[in-house]
Parts: sequence; C-alpha cells; structure tokens
Amino acid sequence: MSYKLYTGTNYPEKFESEEVIVQLGIHSNLVTKPEDADFFVFPINYEKLYGYKEHEHKHYNYTAEEIESLRQKLSAMVANAVKLDKKIILFYYYDPVDKINVPNSIIFRTSLLKSKKDTNEFALPAYTKDLRKQKNLTENELWLEKTDRPTIGFRGQSAPLKLPVKLSIKRTVNQFLKKAGINKQFNLYYNFGYLARRDAIVSCLNNPKIKTDFTLTTLEQSWDPVNSKLPFVNNIFENQYNLCVSGHGNYSFRLYEILSAGRIPVFINTNCVLPFEEFTNWKKHVVWIEEKDASKADQLILDFHQTIHPDDFIQVQKNNRLFWKENLSKKGFYQSLHQYFPLLKQI
Repeated sequence: MSYKLYTGTNYPEKFESEEVIVQLGIHSNLVTKPEDADFFVFPINYEKLYGYKEHEHKHYNYTAEEIESLRQKLSAMVANAVKLDKKIILFYYYDPVDKINVPNSIIFRTSLLKSKKDTNEFALPAYTKDLRKQKNLTENELWLEKTDRPTIGFRGQSAPLKLPVKLSIKRTVNQFLKKAGINKQFNLYYNFGYLARRDAIVSCLNNPKIKTDFTLTTLEQSWDPVNSKLPFVNNIFENQYNLCVSGHGNYSFRLYEILSAGRIPVFINTNCVLPFEEFTNWKKHVVWIEEKDASKADQLILDFHQTIHPDDFIQVQKNNRLFWKENLSKKGFYQSLHQYFPLLKQI
C-alpha cells in the first residue's frame, strides 16, 4: 500500500526541505490537498525552529524573519491537521529529551529514553557523512578479516580511567540507591554515557586477549576542525570494532559513523531507542552490551568474536554498511520511513 503525504510547499532552499520531500516521495504519494493525505509531514527539522539558539541560527545563516515565517507555517499545518484529524510527523535532531507538546504529532527524534518514551515518539538516526566515501572506498574494498585477537578502537572523550576517590564512592552509593528504588542520587559530574565509556575502556585495557587502540581527547581536541577528523576516521577503519556510547544526548553519533564505514559497533545501551528497532534485530549488527555490564565489555566482546565464523565476520561488516546506506543515512531514512506508516496509523 502506498500512503499519501502532505508536506506543504514553498520552503526556503537553505533549510534542505526539498531533499527530504524528494526521498519521501520515492515510496509514498505526495498530495497537494491536505484532506487527501494519510499523514502530514513537516519537512524541516523542529529543532531549527524551537531548539537552536541565536548563535546556531547565525551559523546556518537563518534569519529571524525566516524562522518566524516557518514557525507560522508549522502552526498553520498543525491547526489543519487537528481540524482534519490527521497526524503530523515531525523530526527533531537534537540532544534534549524534553517532551515536545504539539497536538496530533508523531515525533522522530535522535535522543530518547526508552523507559520514558511516549507512544508517539520514535527514533531518528543521527545521519552522518558517508565515511567510506570520505576514504574514496568502493563497496567492495577494505573489509577486515577475523584475527585471533579482536581489535577495538575508540577516539574521544570519557570519564577519567582512574576515578577520583570521592566520585568513586558516590557512584557506589548511587548504585545501591538505584537498587533500592531511590531516585534522588549524588551528582557524579560525568553523565552516564561517559562513565559507561570509561568502564568499557578500562575492562578492555586490562584484558591482554584484546588489542586496543584508544586515544582519549579533550573537548577542544574533539572539536578541532583541522586535526581531529582524520585520526578519528582512521581509528574506525583500522579496527574491527569500535566503542560507541551515548554522549550529551541519549544517542551515539559514532554508532552511525561506524556502520557507514562497515565496521562492528560495540554498543553500550544506556536506555536507548534505536531507529527501525520495531522491524530490525539490532543485535545482528552490533556487539550489544547493557550499561550495567559495561565493566564486562572485554568478555562480551571476546564471546562475540570467538564464536563468529570468519565468513560471517566479513558479512556482518557488509550488512552493517548496507543497513546504514538503506535505512540510516539521510537519504535512506526518509526513503524507508514508509515502513512505519502502518504502525503510525494505529496511534
């Protein structure tokens, strides 16, 4: 069944709505009459209108007049959706997990907490640049053979490998409080993702059966536009596995970069919601580790590595690349969004 979408028209080119609309139209019918639509889709990301700060608008050359005009277009579309009893699909590519209160909305967003997810919320991939294209690789180049010792990379920020004594004590107390069902806990300064990264890194460094390629960077080094990207990309390509854990938002940008490269993510699940999880077994694409088991990451990686056949090891890399290209790249996601429409009709 082909669903009918109403997206509106006449959006400023710089907001990249046309690319979204074209991809949506590959597997769905785009209609000009709102009353004919199965869904309304607002093709400009919601955070650009109600998330970005003034400096972000300046960075993208968005004027105050353009933002206000688009807010009015969105408000009019929402009002029309309510009037016609239609659902309106919004996209939110931003770190906060705060609720978005828009009537009749279905929201695809990068950052979600599974335990607090509403029925109208779904995961949006943090679509990224194609790392294989950046390296000028064809689809049949540079797959890594299975070796006796797994190689795992990570380049980025983390909580300190040697935790300060006070922080370590507070963290232990917090674990007891959590088990007791007490939500009020000590502030640990580092968020849960950075602590989980630290736990996984330490476990791998302490296991001689794993070859590690870890470089911990400062915030300034991570965001250095000249010197940071190439070492980061090389770290992904040169290792069979790469560690990915949530950062400031509860999602991992690195997850999608690793998949685009055709490598195997070691995914630490911090109460995440993943794109297309309703239709896809993500555990076929990653080494899946729950946050509580991050300190056992070394053994869980070894368990995966030692049991997978060498041929399957290559195939997982190829499958990951294809999964990213067809579903998690920007083009792939909007082309594949139609998979959700039967499910969204039930909301």
